[in-house]
Amino acid sequence: MNTNEELETLVKLLEEENILLKKGITEPETADRLLQISEEKRKILSKLANLEVKDLKPFKETIEKFEELNKRNSLLLFNNMDMLEETVKALIPEEYVAIYSKDGKLAQNRSIFGKKV
Repeated sequence: MNTNEELETLVKLLEEENILLKKGITEPETADRLLQISEEKRKILSKLANLEVKDLKPFKETIEKFEELNKRNSLLLFNNMDMLEETVKALIPEEYVAIYSKDGKLAQNRSIFGKKV
C-alpha cells in the first residue's frame, strides 16, 4: 500500500464530497455518489488504521488537510439534515411526524387514516 496515494485519494474524495454537499442532495444520483464516496473513504481508512503513528508522521500536512475537509463536510451534512428536517416539519403536520421514531419506525400505533374519512 502506498500511504501517500491513499491519503491523496482520501483528500480528493473529501473535496468531491464537499462540492456535492454544497450543491445539496437534490437528486438521487447525488445521494448515490455520496454513498459511494462514503464507502471508498471507509475502505481507505480501514487500510490506514493498520499503520503505526510513526508511519503517518511524514504526511502530517495531508492529514491536517483531511481533518479540515472532514470537519467542513460534517458541518455541511448536518446543515443538510437540519434543512430536510425543517422541510418535513413544514410539509407534514406535527401530529403525524410525532408518530415516527428517529429510525423511521412507527413510535405509536396510530395512522394518518385513524379518523373516519
